[in-house]
Amino acid sequence: MSAAAAELPASPPVGSRDVLVAGGYAVLVVLLGASGAHNSGFLPAGTPWPLWFSVALMLVGCGSLLWRRRRPVITLAVAGPLSLVEIAVGGQLSAYLLLFEALFDPVMHGSRRLALLTTRIAIGATVLAVLLGLAAGAPFEMLFVVVLIAALVVLTPLLWGWEVRHHRSARQAAEQLADLEHELAASRAAHAVETERRSIAHDLHDVIAGHLSAVSLHTNLAASLPEPEGRERSLIAARASAHAALRDLRSMIGVLSTAESGSLPAVTLDWPSLTARLRGRDPEAQVSIDPAVTDPARLDPSVQAALLRIAAEATTNAVHHGLAPISLDVRVGSETVTFELHNRRAETSAPGTGVGRGTIAHRATAVGGSAGSAPADGPEAGTWRVRAQLPVRGSSPALAPTLGQEARP
Repeated sequence: MSAAAAELPASPPVGSRDVLVAGGYAVLVVLLGASGAHNSGFLPAGTPWPLWFSVALMLVGCGSLLWRRRRPVITLAVAGPLSLVEIAVGGQLSAYLLLFEALFDPVMHGSRRLALLTTRIAIGATVLAVLLGLAAGAPFEMLFVVVLIAALVVLTPLLWGWEVRHHRSARQAAEQLADLEHELAASRAAHAVETERRSIAHDLHDVIAGHLSAVSLHTNLAASLPEPEGRERSLIAARASAHAALRDLRSMIGVLSTAESGSLPAVTLDWPSLTARLRGRDPEAQVSIDPAVTDPARLDPSVQAALLRIAAEATTNAVHHGLAPISLDVRVGSETVTFELHNRRAETSAPGTGVGRGTIAHRATAVGGSAGSAPADGPEAGTWRVRAQLPVRGSSPALAPTLGQEARP
């Protein structure tokens, strides 16, 4: 679609409004003709054609006004020339009114191309009339009348039509801008909902799933222990994990049901609880956590939160899929913090969904870091490794290559 066609709405059909306008002009033509008000025209002295002929010409011009909005080029092509001929020969005053309408309608209702063409034709015809008058030696008074008519009957409808057209285009542009703003607001709202949904899904996976994995681990362990003391310790640990899962789930439900914006669930997640989970799976687990991971002066709070979420997911996977020996190492450097977790892979573990690995990568890239997980090769074959590197101040470039993306068994 061209710019000229897109600028205006679809042409309206001929309606009662157009019939009333055309009929009103026809009545005016008849009344002015009957009143006898006219001038002598601009051609050399002679007998003008009969009144009935002038009225007939003007009524034909009035008929073209039926298409003034739908096909304004018809009004320009019919009413325009007839009005000019009548002004030059017959002198009926209604011709001036029809000429005004013939110039105004194409500018107001037509395409931009038609509006420009009408303007050029009107200005060119006015200049040509003045030049012909000068060449013919017309008296100054006649030239003055020609210029006056051009100012009143030609320039006025053109300027008025362009002004109305400009305001209408500005209104349409404002309406389109308002529609775009509404669409943008709706898109932002949908994006915010999607972001919140993903955040809740990550919290459920990182925290609740970790607690439930601990419950499953300790209950299975209690069922396999012959000593009453060992079974009791495992059941106590399972009960504590179940209580923590219930508490965190209630916190998340409370956030979802509140009308307050910006609320976040208070979940049970810290480094000691993660260490306890690992040692519940492997009592001899080697855990080394730099105390600086909880120091906001050393590690940006956003990085602290992302690192803790990564550790929670990696711990859940190690407890659910892995075997001893398990090792966890977290070191805070001057510019980066490094997280590494190793565990032996269980030969009979069920295939994972890959959601956890995607969560780990998402948490890392959100703060400008990188993370990955993959089985080890060479001497460490049979070991699953999770490694992440994050900037201590949340800078944007990724700081370490992501490990291979083979699926966890």
